[in-house]
Amino acid sequence: MNQVKRQLNEHVPFDEKAKKLRNLTFHKNDIEVTCIEYLSNEIFYEIFDYLDGCDIFDIFSKLNIRFKRLILYSSLPIKIYRSISSNQITEYHYQKFIIPHRHRIISFHIHDESYMSSSFSLHMIDASFNRLESLVLYRIQYNILILFLPDLSTLPRLFSLKIDLYDGLRNFSELYGLIFRLPLLKYNKISAFRIFSPILQPYITDEYSPIEHLVIDHECVIHELVTILSCTPRLSHLTCKCLNSNSSIKREIPRNISNLRYLSINVCYLQFDEFETFIKKSFPHIRVLRFVSRWDSSYLDANRWEQLILKHIPYLRILNFKYNEGIYNQLTLNPYHLNLNRFLSPVWIQRRWFLELKICINTFLPATITYSIQPLKKQWYEWHNEANSNEIIIYPTLTEQKCINTSFSQLHLTLEGPQSVEYYRSVQEYICSIATLVQFTSLHIDLCYFSISILLQLLNILPNLDSLTITSGLPEKTKILSKEQINMFRSVSSHNKITKVNLEQITELDQIHILMDLCFHMCDLQVKCRNIFDGKWLVRYVLNKRNTNFIPYLCSICLWISEANNEMMNNLQIIIDTEKLIDNYTIKRICDKIYLRWNEHL
Repeated sequence: MNQVKRQLNEHVPFDEKAKKLRNLTFHKNDIEVTCIEYLSNEIFYEIFDYLDGCDIFDIFSKLNIRFKRLILYSSLPIKIYRSISSNQITEYHYQKFIIPHRHRIISFHIHDESYMSSSFSLHMIDASFNRLESLVLYRIQYNILILFLPDLSTLPRLFSLKIDLYDGLRNFSELYGLIFRLPLLKYNKISAFRIFSPILQPYITDEYSPIEHLVIDHECVIHELVTILSCTPRLSHLTCKCLNSNSSIKREIPRNISNLRYLSINVCYLQFDEFETFIKKSFPHIRVLRFVSRWDSSYLDANRWEQLILKHIPYLRILNFKYNEGIYNQLTLNPYHLNLNRFLSPVWIQRRWFLELKICINTFLPATITYSIQPLKKQWYEWHNEANSNEIIIYPTLTEQKCINTSFSQLHLTLEGPQSVEYYRSVQEYICSIATLVQFTSLHIDLCYFSISILLQLLNILPNLDSLTITSGLPEKTKILSKEQINMFRSVSSHNKITKVNLEQITELDQIHILMDLCFHMCDLQVKCRNIFDGKWLVRYVLNKRNTNFIPYLCSICLWISEANNEMMNNLQIIIDTEKLIDNYTIKRICDKIYLRWNEHL
C-alpha cells in the first residue's frame, strides 16, 4: 500500500487552513450532512497527527469498518507519546497495536518503564521499528540506558533522541561515547543532574558524530565541551545549561568549528579571558550568541567585546548576554561602570544592540542589577513602519550598515520588584551615581509601591529620557505637594525630553493628567485600557488637551484593549469625525491594539 501523503500547502498559515476547514460543506449524494464519518481521510490524517497512537486505536478502531481499516491496515504513521498522567500502555495495547504495527511508528515517547506493559522491554526496540525517527526516554535509569543505547544503532531512521536521566549522569564519556556512535542521529538532548567522578574522563570516541543540534541540559565543564566539539564537526546549534571552568585541565581547543551558527549557555561560570579564548578559536562563523555570566565584571568591557566581534566573530547577528551583581549596603562604582557609555559606540549602534540595566528591588534579599546586551525589538510607537512589534531587528550586512542612522542609541533602565525605591537607600544612591555616567534614554517602572515623589526624583536625575513606560499603577496626582516637590515638578516639566509614554494601568483621570503635565514634548502615547469605553474617554480627553496646546506635539495614540476588534475601531472613528477632534488622520487595528496617527503639528 502506498504511503500516506498529506496534501498541505506549507506556505499557507495554520489559522488560514483551519478557517478553510471550518467553512467546508460536506455532501453525500448532493445532500448536506454533518456526520463525522463523511470527513475525508486527509482530514483525519491531520487530526491523528496530534493524537497518541494508543488513543487513536482505542477511540476509532472499533467505530466501523472504514476506521478499522484506516487504523489497522493502512500505512498511516503512528506516534506513541503517552504522558505519566495518562493511562499506562497496557498489555492489550502492546500485543494488539504496538508490536503488530511497529513498522509504522515514527515517534515513541517512553515515560518510565514502570508505566509500560510488564512484557515490554526497551531491548524490543530494534531494526523492526524501521520508520522510527524520534525517541524520547523519560525518567530512565543510567544503567538501563547504557545497556540499551547500543541497540539503537540498528534503527535505520533514528534522527532525534531525547533522554531524561532519573538517577543522574554518572559517566560523561561513557554516555556521550555511545550516543555519538549512532550513525544517523541529527538531534540529541540529555537532561540530568551531574554525579562528578574524581577520575577525569576527557576521551569519548575516535568516531565523528553526525549530530547537528545538541542540547546539553546538565552541568558541563569546559574540557568536556571541548571534547564534544571535537567529535561533532557537523554541529550547527549548541545549547548548554551550565558551563563551568576547570583551570587544572589544559586541553587544546578545536579550531574553526565552522558549522556552528548558534550557541546558548544558560549560566556561564567561565572567566572572560577563558570565554574569549574559547570563542576566538572555535566559532568564527557564529551568528547567534546567548549566555548569562556571573562573577567576572570583565564581561562588561565594551572595548574588548568590540575587538572580539570585529576581528574574530564578524558574522555575529544576535548577541544576548546578561551579567548579574548585587547591591548590598553600598555599591562602589568600578571602572566598568565608568565605561558603560562605550556600548553606544558605532559597533553597537550599527548592529542595533542596546544596553539595559534592570534593578530588581527585593524584600529580604539584596537588590540585584542585571546588565544585558540584546537586539532591539520593534517598539510600539513604530507601528507605522512595521506591523510586527515583536520582530527582532537583525544586524544588517556590511553594505546595509552604511545606510543606518548612526544617531540611533538606546540605554534602558528598568526598575521592578515588590518594594519601592525608597525601601533601599543604596538603590537610590546607585541610580544617582550611575546616572552621572550613563545617559539613559528609556525608563521602565514596574514597582508594586509607587508614588509621585519617586516619579519626580527619577525624572529629575534622568534628564536624557526619550521614552517612559509605567507598568505598575500610576500614582494619582497628590492634592498637596511640598514646596520642594512643587519646584521639582516645575523643573521636570520644563526640562525633560520625553516624547514616548506607555501606561499599562490607568484608573483615574488625574493619572493621565500627571503625565501630560510632566511630558510637554510627548509625541506618542500608548495606554492599556480595560474596555472600549475607557478607550473612547481617553481619546476624547487627550485630543481635547492636544487641541488646546496642552500637549501640542502629540501625533499618535495607541489603545491597547484585550478585546479590540474592527467595530471598536469604527466607533472611535465616528466619535473623532463627529466631534471634529482631528483632521487628516489614519486609524488601524493590529491584533489587540488600535493605532491613531495624524499630522504632527496643528
